[in-house]
Amino acid sequence: MNELSLRLITTSDPSSLEQILQCSSENGLHLKSFAAELNTKKDQYEIKMCVSGFASQHQIVGRLAQQEYIRELSPMKSRGLL
Repeated sequence: MNELSLRLITTSDPSSLEQILQCSSENGLHLKSFAAELNTKKDQYEIKMCVSGFASQHQIVGRLAQQEYIRELSPMKSRGLL
């Protein structure tokens, strides 16, 4: 099964975390890991997550990138997130 590790930067609003999880589940993804850290100096969450259950990496990245609360999104090499 394909796995995709992502690094996201979102707004500091806690609801952005819920929205990411909801967006992932609505798209039929299986969340393998999820870690979020609030950076109060930059007023943002820094998130590392790994998902599986997708046909196209571009499709998943594209859907997440459309979300208004995501400031930055980048794929990571899968070597273990935490």
